[in-house]
Amino acid sequence: MGLRALPALLAVLALAGGGPAGPYTTVAAVPGAAGGSGSGPAVVLPKVDCASLAGQDLSETPGAAAVVGSATATTSPGGWAACEVKGIAAPQIQFDVLLPTRTWRQRYLQTGCGAFCGSVDFFADAADGCVPLDRGDFVVATNNEGHVGVSGFDATFGADPQLRVDFGYRADHVVAVVAKRLIALYYGQGPRYSYFDGCSQGGHQGLTEAQRYPHDFDGIVAGAPASLLTSLIVWSAGWHATANTDAQGRPILTAAKLPALHAAVLRECDARDGLADGQIDDPRACSFDPRSLRCPPGTDTATCLTDAQVDAVRKLYDGPRDERGRRMYPGGEPVGSEANWARWVTPTATGAPAVTEGNATSALKYLAYPAPRPSMTLRDLHYDSATFYEIYQRAGIYDASDPDLSAFRAAGGKLLLWHGWADQAISPYGTIAYYHALTERMGGVNATQRFARLFMLPGVAHCGDGQGPDAFDAITPTLAWVEQGVAPDRLVATKRQDDAVVRTRPVYPYPIVARYDGSGSSDDAANFTPAPPPVRYEDDIAWLGSFRSGYEQVCGWQDGRWTCTPAPPPS
Repeated sequence: MGLRALPALLAVLALAGGGPAGPYTTVAAVPGAAGGSGSGPAVVLPKVDCASLAGQDLSETPGAAAVVGSATATTSPGGWAACEVKGIAAPQIQFDVLLPTRTWRQRYLQTGCGAFCGSVDFFADAADGCVPLDRGDFVVATNNEGHVGVSGFDATFGADPQLRVDFGYRADHVVAVVAKRLIALYYGQGPRYSYFDGCSQGGHQGLTEAQRYPHDFDGIVAGAPASLLTSLIVWSAGWHATANTDAQGRPILTAAKLPALHAAVLRECDARDGLADGQIDDPRACSFDPRSLRCPPGTDTATCLTDAQVDAVRKLYDGPRDERGRRMYPGGEPVGSEANWARWVTPTATGAPAVTEGNATSALKYLAYPAPRPSMTLRDLHYDSATFYEIYQRAGIYDASDPDLSAFRAAGGKLLLWHGWADQAISPYGTIAYYHALTERMGGVNATQRFARLFMLPGVAHCGDGQGPDAFDAITPTLAWVEQGVAPDRLVATKRQDDAVVRTRPVYPYPIVARYDGSGSSDDAANFTPAPPPVRYEDDIAWLGSFRSGYEQVCGWQDGRWTCTPAPPPS
C-alpha cells in the first residue's frame, strides 16, 4: 500500500470499521459494551454437577475421540470458582478445561503455548487488565499440542509422525471440538462466542485455526506468530547460533557487549521518529553500522566490538541467506532489539547458554526431515537453496502462512495480530510480510481491516518485556469487534517498573504510528495521536519461501501406511 491510500485508512480507523452490532438472540444481553464491567451475554449456570463429567467417554466425537480423566471443583488462577476437567484426546493430546460454576457468560477462550509446547499450562497473552477474563466470563481451555516434553524445545516427539501432525495443525482443533462438547454437557448449551489467544507458537496456533479451521473461533488474538515455523526453527534459529559461534565453538558476541551496542543504536536512531524516548518506532528507519563501535587495534573492552563481533552483529541483523545471497527467512534481528539478545542470541551474563543452538539442533534431529536424524548437529546444516527446499517440504504440516482467509472472513471471524518491534526470537519482518500478503489476497488494506488488523509495538521484545510498553489487553477489544462490530482502532500499552506505571503509549493498526502532540508528558498515551508513517517501507519481502494457498497437507495412517495428501480448501 502506498501513501496515497493512507487517508482512506485513517478514515476507516476514525469510523472504527466493522459491521453493525447484532442482537443476542437466545439469551438476553446485559446492557453495556461487550467486555466492559457487568456487560456481555447473560450468565448461564451449570445444569449438572461437576463430578458427573468425570470419566465421560467422548470416543464418538467426530475426529476428536477423547476421554475425561478427572473433574474436580477448584478455584481458577483468577479467583473464580470452576469445575476443572482434565482428559486425553487421541492419541495423547492432554487438555485442561476450566468451566466457571457461577460466572459463565457463554464465552469460550482457548489459549496457546510456547516453543515446542509439551506441557499443559494456562496463560493468556495480551490480557493485561482484561475484566471479562478476570471475572470468569469464559470457559478456558488449553492443551499440550499432543505430546509431553522435558523442556520447551524438546522435539523428540517428532520421531512419531502422528505427533508431528498433532503439533503442526491438529491438536487445537481437536481440543476446541472436545471443549465445546464438554460445555454443552455442563451448561446444557454450547458457547455463543469462541475465542483464541496465544503468542509465539501460540500465535502460530491461532493463525493455523483461522486458515485451516475457520469455524472454530469467532475471534483470534495472535501475537508474534511462529507462522513460518519450518524456516523459523531451522534457518532463523540456526543462524542465530552459527552467526555467533567461532571456529572453536565459542560465542563471538557476549552479553557484556550488549549494553554498549544497544546504547549506540539508540544514539544513532532513537530520535529519528521525532522523539528521543529510549525506543524505536520502526527499526527500518535506522541504518546503524556496528563498525562505529569497532575496538581500537589490540583492545577488547565492554564498550567496543572486535572485528569478529562487528561481523557477527551484521549477520544477525541481516538474517540467514543461501549461497546466492537470497533470504532464507524474511528478516533478521531488528535494530533496537540488542538489549534482549542475552539468552537467545548470546549466553547470559552468568554464562547460561543461548537457547538457539539447542532449539535448532532439536528441530533438525526430529522435525526437519521425513525421518529422525538423531546424530545431526548444526555443523551438518548447509545454508544453500537445495537444503532449504528439502526441509521446506515439511511446511505443509508445520506452517501457517496461507494468506487466503476467505472462509474465516465469511464465517464472521476477526483476527487481531500483534508483534513487538524489538522481538529477538521471531523477526517482526516475517509477520509484516504475512500481513502484506494477506492484504493483497483479501482485497486491499480497507477490505482486510474489516476483519484483520496488525498492531506493531515499539521496543517490545518476544511476547512482552523489552524497553517499550509491553502490557496491554487485546482480548476485550476483540470481544467488542466480534460481538458488537466495533473494530479496534487503538490499543494502549503500559510499561511498569516495580509494579509502578512509568509509561503508557497508544498503538494503532499498522502502518499508522503514534505521534506525540507536543504537550504534556511523553509517557502519557493521552498525548499521542495517530499519524501516517513518515516513510512507507516495502513490506513484500523476497525470500526463498512464499505466502500462498494450497501448500497445506493432511496426514494419517491409511491401510498401515503413513500418507500425506493436499488438504481440501476450508469452507
